[in-house]
Amino acid sequence: MNDAVQYHSQIASSWESNYANEVFSVRMKVLDEMLAGRDLRGQTWLDAGCGTGTLARFLVANKGCRMLGVDASKEMISRCVPAPNTEFRQIHDICDTGLPDAAFDGVLCSSTLEYVLDPFAALRELHRVLRSDGLLLVSVPNAHPIARWPLLGLYWLTKYFGPRQFPFLDHSRHSYLESRFRDLLRKCGFRTEAVRTWGGLYWPYPILGIGTLLMFRATKS
Repeated sequence: MNDAVQYHSQIASSWESNYANEVFSVRMKVLDEMLAGRDLRGQTWLDAGCGTGTLARFLVANKGCRMLGVDASKEMISRCVPAPNTEFRQIHDICDTGLPDAAFDGVLCSSTLEYVLDPFAALRELHRVLRSDGLLLVSVPNAHPIARWPLLGLYWLTKYFGPRQFPFLDHSRHSYLESRFRDLLRKCGFRTEAVRTWGGLYWPYPILGIGTLLMFRATKS
């Protein structure tokens, strides 16, 4: 985990600018779709692996909840822009947040579990901090060959011949088929309600590799 935290700390200064392009900004559209028709006003949510806090601020502004964003990177947290009803805090490990039991109505965990040594332990920790009727929104890389193999092909090709593409894959440990992540969620005490696939490869134009990310909406079972 330390290598992944160090990598993200090194790119913290440019992280927020990623949301100026569609590849990243689509995350907000997906969040909005997954929460359609839900009233989060008065609720308290956790953003586990918040980066510079973009998605936490989006949920506060568009859904009316309060947010605590946590991240293991001190540099990411230091670049979180203050906003009403938001708090940002550095933690040592997503598998041991130090937060109280059943403290949150919802948890967002976006593109974080792939960097964790033990995703099972991380999901159990998120289960612990959720209230009995709490909601989990979690996104992970899609392991389906049509989505994954073009990404890995360009990664390995440019690792040796350049210019370098997708260096985050140096630290990304896990990807999942939808059925396998559903099973992992079940084993961690969650019941999947919905799944949304999105994302693709741009080098510099769209190419094969559709559906590179999966977002799951789940509740405590």
